[in-house]
Amino acid sequence: MSEQTYFDILVVGGGMVGSALALGLSRQGWSVGLVEASDCNALLQAPGKASGVEDFDPRVSAISAASQRLLDQLGVWADITAGRHCPYQTMTVWDGDGTGRIQFEAAELRAPALGTIIENRRIVRALFSALSDSDVGLIDGVKVTGWWQQQNKRGIHLEDGRTLSAQLVVAADGAHSRLRQWVGLPTREWDYDQQAIVCTVRTTQSHRFTAWQRFSPTGPLAFLPLSTETGDEHFCSIVWSQDTEEARRLMALDDGAFRTELENAIERELGAVEVVSRRHAFPLRQRHAKDYIASGFALVGDAAHTIHPLAGQGANLGYGDVRALLGELLRARQAGINPDNDRVLARYQRRRKGENLAMMAAMEGFKQLFGRDELTVRWLRNTGMRWLNQLGPIKNRIAAEAMGLD
Repeated sequence: MSEQTYFDILVVGGGMVGSALALGLSRQGWSVGLVEASDCNALLQAPGKASGVEDFDPRVSAISAASQRLLDQLGVWADITAGRHCPYQTMTVWDGDGTGRIQFEAAELRAPALGTIIENRRIVRALFSALSDSDVGLIDGVKVTGWWQQQNKRGIHLEDGRTLSAQLVVAADGAHSRLRQWVGLPTREWDYDQQAIVCTVRTTQSHRFTAWQRFSPTGPLAFLPLSTETGDEHFCSIVWSQDTEEARRLMALDDGAFRTELENAIERELGAVEVVSRRHAFPLRQRHAKDYIASGFALVGDAAHTIHPLAGQGANLGYGDVRALLGELLRARQAGINPDNDRVLARYQRRRKGENLAMMAAMEGFKQLFGRDELTVRWLRNTGMRWLNQLGPIKNRIAAEAMGLD
C-alpha cells in the first residue's frame, strides 16, 4: 500500500484499462497513483491449468491488433501470451433467418491473426505484475468514498480516512462510475431490454480457430475460440444476447436443455455441445458520457462508454482511450505542460469522442438491422452480406479498419 498522498496523475480503477493507463503514464515519468478496491494479491494469483469448462474465466476479450501493440509497448504482451490464449484466423458471421453469410480471413489480410481471445484475468494479472515492478503508487483493497475540488486542487476520499490529491484524476471505475457521477458528467443511455448470457462450453468438433457469430431477430450468439495449455481446440466462450424474457427462460433451463438450445442456435456448426459451465447473465445497456473531461478530470473505458457486445469491441475502445490519452500527456510532458491543462484534455476528447460514437452508432445500426423481421429487410441484408463477401478488397478494408490492422 502506498503512503504517498499527492500525485501528478491519479487513476481510479485497476481493471484492464485503468492498470494499462497507470503503467503507461509511469513509463512517461509522471508521478502516478492507482486506486483499486480489490486486493492486488488476489489479482496476481496465477490461474490454474484448464482441463474443464469451469477452469476458464467467463469474461474474455477479443484483443485487436491495435490493442495488442499497446500491450506490447507496455511490455506485458509476452507475459499475457505465455499463458493460454487463442489467436483466431477466421471470423464467420451469418443471418440465422436467411442465407447471408460473410467470412473474414487473416490470410486475405496478410496478418497472422484477426485478433486474440484472452481471459480478462490474464490481462489484468500481467499488468499488475508489471505494476509491481514500476514506480506506480498502488493503493489497493480500499474503496473511494468521495470526490473533492478546491480551485485548482482536486482529489478523492478513501474509506480508511485518507485523502489523495493530484493535478489530474482519471476515472477508470467502470460503467457505473461513481466518480463520473460525483463530478457531474451526464450520460446519454438506453436499455436494450436484453441480457447477455456468458459461459464456457466444450464441443465435439474443433472451433478451427474461428470466431462464430449467428444473428437472430432477438440477438446475436457468438462462439469465441479458446485454447488450453495443451492446445485443446474444443473449448469456446459464448456470449448470447437475448431479449430479457427469453434470456430468463434460457437461464432457468437445466444444463442438458440449455446445451440443446445452444446447439440449435449455432446450427450445430461445432457439432454437439458436450459440457457447459455455470452461466452468468447481465443486462445490456448502451451508455455514453456527453463529455469525457472536466477541469482536471478525464474518463476512460467503460466509465466513458459502454457498447453492445455483438462486435466484441468494448475492451478495444477502452484501449483506444488509453492510447490517445497517453499520446496527449506525453506531448504535454515533453513541452513542460501540466497534465490538467484544458487544451491537453480537450485534444484527448476530440480524438476519442468521434471514433467511439461512430463505433457505437455502427453497432446500434447492426442491431436494428438484424432485429427487423420484415421480408424486404431480410432480403436486403442477406443480399448485402453475400454481395460484400464477394468483394474481397472492400471487405478486407473494412475488416482491417475494425481490427486495427496496419
